[in-house]
Amino acid sequence: RRGKERVMVDVLSPTTPDQLRDAVGWALGSETPLEIIGSGSKRAYGHSVQTNAVLDCSKLSGILFYQPEELVISARAGTPLSDIKAALAEKNQQFHFEPGNFPALLDGASGSNAGTIGGLVACNLGGPRRIKVGSARDHVLGFEAVSGRAEDFKSGGRVMKNVTGFDLSKLMSGSFGTLGVMHTVTLKVMPNDETSATVIVACSDPRAAGKAMTLAMRSENEVSAAAWIAPEDAPHLDVPLAGEYGSGLVALRIEGPHPSVAWRADALCRALADFGECHEVPESHSHNIWRVVADVVPFAASENAGSILWRVSVPPASGGDICADLMEKTGGRTMMDWAGGRVWLQLSGSDAPDGMAGTIRDVVTSAGGQADLVRAPDDMRQSIAVFQPENPALARINARIKENFDPHGILNPGRIAPVSQNGEGV
Repeated sequence: RRGKERVMVDVLSPTTPDQLRDAVGWALGSETPLEIIGSGSKRAYGHSVQTNAVLDCSKLSGILFYQPEELVISARAGTPLSDIKAALAEKNQQFHFEPGNFPALLDGASGSNAGTIGGLVACNLGGPRRIKVGSARDHVLGFEAVSGRAEDFKSGGRVMKNVTGFDLSKLMSGSFGTLGVMHTVTLKVMPNDETSATVIVACSDPRAAGKAMTLAMRSENEVSAAAWIAPEDAPHLDVPLAGEYGSGLVALRIEGPHPSVAWRADALCRALADFGECHEVPESHSHNIWRVVADVVPFAASENAGSILWRVSVPPASGGDICADLMEKTGGRTMMDWAGGRVWLQLSGSDAPDGMAGTIRDVVTSAGGQADLVRAPDDMRQSIAVFQPENPALARINARIKENFDPHGILNPGRIAPVSQNGEGV
């Protein structure tokens, strides 16, 4: 319902790539815009799509092939991410870019509805290991899709050498279904590391935390993840000694063979001793720390009903200063990941009716970064730009790309930018 009015929704549920192409062809011929969803777990991310017709890709599901020895997996886009992670776990493998449970940030969804593999790629998600190995787009070997012209197209294959010329996988990743509807994706996977350890440093000052993470990343110790958790959120980590600190914590992860990990963890503790009390956390607790960071557990929607959540991306070396500035100017709660390159900022909805978008983006753009609104009430998501506004030159390039892939604007209209009354993105 919208208000007291009942809204009828047409749902198209293709089960094969041919049916998917036919569905897009019908929409094109009838000039009916489509909202593209998989499980629908990320529907609340971005602007509302301006249509009552839904293209549900959840039945385009199933692992097509998985070759552990070749480190490659291919699946239909609607395959639940939990199914794929379970298959990888049986072979002691993983997605190296470490996706978290993003839907939990939006509506408190449990791990059983952590989304689909297609949604993961379409939103270009990545976790704490992003600073070392990249995000989803850096691990896509190939895909098959249907464009807004109702035409089949594909890119890449099963091995990296197949990706030649213009890599469309990079373009489709992060396009939120506005350029084409993927029905098949092929990704690179990696073995789990032999062991891992986490070094934690007591540090409540985000500026000092930023410097500590920068020092760690510039060292020879090959840190694969670096995060800062504020004092009030440190208990979420549930690690020995954390409660004794009574402070915020810098967490630094090291992975690899046992002797190497032990040597590097000791070296990090010596190098960071001036920043605060420093300890190595046992491996049994290390995994939980990075699950909390990847899932952004302190800011999960189930525990923070009505709050507003921003995701800020800045150059990592400036992350500590930006984090401190945002805390001072908004009064919000923060957490840093990616060695300061990502700052999560949560605000109380009652204290920020406009999401403080102007204040936040003034701080962030001064550092050459961007700020995206991840979670907010529907009316706020329609009244302000959810994604960082593009400069005019980039906006023109993206408009031309959109025109080539979806000239009639039938795929997820308004998802990235609201649609004005004349039908154009604003």
